[in-house]
Amino acid sequence: MTDPTAPLVADIRDEAARLGGLLVADRIPARLMGGVAVWLRSPSVRQGPFARPYADLDFVVAAKGALQLKAFLLAQGYLPDQFFNALHGATRLYFQAPDARWSVDVVVDELAMSHKLDLRGRLDGPEMTIDLADLLLTKLQVWEINRKDLGDALCLIADHPLAEGGRKEPAPSDAFDLGRIGAVVGADWGFCHTVVRNLGGVADLWAEEPLPDAPIDVAGQVAALQAAIERAPKSFAWKTRARVGERVRWYETPEEVRH
Repeated sequence: MTDPTAPLVADIRDEAARLGGLLVADRIPARLMGGVAVWLRSPSVRQGPFARPYADLDFVVAAKGALQLKAFLLAQGYLPDQFFNALHGATRLYFQAPDARWSVDVVVDELAMSHKLDLRGRLDGPEMTIDLADLLLTKLQVWEINRKDLGDALCLIADHPLAEGGRKEPAPSDAFDLGRIGAVVGADWGFCHTVVRNLGGVADLWAEEPLPDAPIDVAGQVAALQAAIERAPKSFAWKTRARVGERVRWYETPEEVRH
């Protein structure tokens, strides 16, 4: 770990890579997510129409590693919001760079926004970010999605292939695990409905603003993702909820938590 009195890296993206690499090396079950995680995994988002600045770092940590992560961030010079962490620490943590250039927002075990994405047992991989399938789902699960999140999803899809993962032979870390995506959306009709709708939005955005140097055709990838979701096994709860459809709201509108 670095000297807490030393200055932080000047660029938030470089700082994300530094912290993420240390977390993997120290075997702390915490991984990056959010916009900077997309930047780290997808070259297509680094320039062109979907490039943008970043104001914070987002992590998810396993509950069993929360104390380790807090100690780690303190050792890196980050300042905790003591009141917020005491109040919300079971599910969220908040830190700030000592010069206030950016903040660190941490969720514990799951991301709960429009839908809940359970990440238990998925935070000890070789990459400094969460798994690509999970990273894509964090973007596509937002019902009131904006161009920023659609652009992040588009760039992820443009840069990484699809793969069928299994217990004996998991999907490569640089590909989307269709098994994981199918398992998540096949258990929750609302989550599935939102993801399918937002994949349509990604396809529309690609038609309007295609990336000429993208390694993979996004329209074809979206069609393949939609087909994989269609054929994924659906739970009894999924089928029961599907009968109700949009007559009952299927997504949450979480309030912004103040720091």
